[in-house]
Amino acid sequence: MSTPTKRPRPRKASETAAPPVSHADQLLALHSREEGKTVMYKQDAWGHVETRFVRTQNVKAWEAKGFFVR
Repeated sequence: MSTPTKRPRPRKASETAAPPVSHADQLLALHSREEGKTVMYKQDAWGHVETRFVRTQNVKAWEAKGFFVR
C-alpha cells in the first residue's frame, strides 16, 4: 500500500486594495451610469418599492414583468 503524497499548493497572489473614493466621486459615477435610462418601479404586497434603471429600448419588457414608469 502506497502512502499518499501531498503536493504543496502555490500561494494565490494577494489582491491590492482599491484607493478610497470620495462620496462626491461615487455620486458622479452613479449619475453617469443612470444617464439616459428610464426609471421604473414595482411595488410588492408588503409595500416595498423596487427601482430599476432601464435602457429605453427595454421598457416594454420590464412593463411585462410588472414594472411601471412613474
